[in-house]
Amino acid sequence: MKKIFFWLGMIVVFQACRNASEQRQIVHNLTAADVNAEAPYLFDNGKDIILCWTQRDEHDRKNNLLKWTRFDRSTLQFDSIHTVPVSKGLQLHVESMAKVGVFPDGTLMAVYRKKMPGDKSRFGGLIFYTISRDRGLTWSEEIRLVDDTSFTSQSFYDIALLPGGRMGLSWLDSRSRRRGKTLYFAATDSAYRFSYRKPVAFSTCECCRTDLYADATGKIRLAYRNLIEPDEPGFDGHGTTEIRDMYYLESPDTGRTFTKPVPISRDNWHIYGCPHTGPSMAYNGHHLGVIWFTAAQNNPGLFFTKKMKNNLTFEPRQAVSAEGRHPQMVAANRDYYAVYEEYYEKDGKGFYGIMLNRITDDGQMHPRLISLPETRNDHPVIAVINPHKLLVVWVNTDTRNPKLQWKVIKI
Repeated sequence: MKKIFFWLGMIVVFQACRNASEQRQIVHNLTAADVNAEAPYLFDNGKDIILCWTQRDEHDRKNNLLKWTRFDRSTLQFDSIHTVPVSKGLQLHVESMAKVGVFPDGTLMAVYRKKMPGDKSRFGGLIFYTISRDRGLTWSEEIRLVDDTSFTSQSFYDIALLPGGRMGLSWLDSRSRRRGKTLYFAATDSAYRFSYRKPVAFSTCECCRTDLYADATGKIRLAYRNLIEPDEPGFDGHGTTEIRDMYYLESPDTGRTFTKPVPISRDNWHIYGCPHTGPSMAYNGHHLGVIWFTAAQNNPGLFFTKKMKNNLTFEPRQAVSAEGRHPQMVAANRDYYAVYEEYYEKDGKGFYGIMLNRITDDGQMHPRLISLPETRNDHPVIAVINPHKLLVVWVNTDTRNPKLQWKVIKI
């Protein structure tokens, strides 16, 4: 009998070790540790999932290239890695990352930013885009987004597939009436060019990512960090330092008109400078959810809220993580799934883990670590594979050159 219990105990231990080993093994490396890969971005048009990132050119270490690959929903694997050749020399920025999107007919669009020769501005740069009509085999000559040569800064952009199959683009532009930048919106025409452009909000925070989102309701939604000066509506009347809080606006008519911007949350974060972290939105079929970072009132961290139905107001915010940064969010099965990096310490050493937090429609939080324990990671991105699985990609910085890791999560 003792032998039976001994072997039963050994089986339990073996199975636990096997499960732990399998759990560690399902974190995959996408890029090698010697190529310096950063700033991942996931685009999902409902059929294709495209991952892109910025990588140092193997043959010219002074320049960066835009790399991309497809994720196969059936095999749960990435295809071969491709390059957008005309992107050579693009700027690397983990918050203003380059992007590759795909139209319903399979046409690809790459959007990226380059610093112009002779431009001495530290943060100056122009947005370019290029088109591939043969699923990435060849690309068009790059097209400059803004024709006005008197302004040399467009940045912190986002893309989204709009109702009707056009591509939408939001960005921050130096053509501004006041301090900060101007939020612009653009949409493509039948030739895949951004022929329609318009400013939709003014005096925005200069260096936080914008979020452009089009959901099943047909509305085009925009979220961004606003810059509210003491003489502007929305200032709380305390001190002379501007407020930088998250704001929201939407278009009910495919981008022809937009509502007046409204606050997502009146955090009243008084800060002179940009925190370089933008919001993320997701629609769960019932409510629009928003997650963002703020350090208002000496209470830094990530917060979440939902938009009220049929009006432009939001519920009181909920705390998500005091140590979380750079969130991205999707929705599946009426729940929200947010990913972010979170700082923690063990044995006197600091680490950054990638967290996946399931937020139910009634506001319950279910966070868990999905990266390997005691590693350093940042800037995760997320996509829905199907109602039962999620794809998460992030940057691992344990090696000298950052590399991309990924994982499929069952939900």
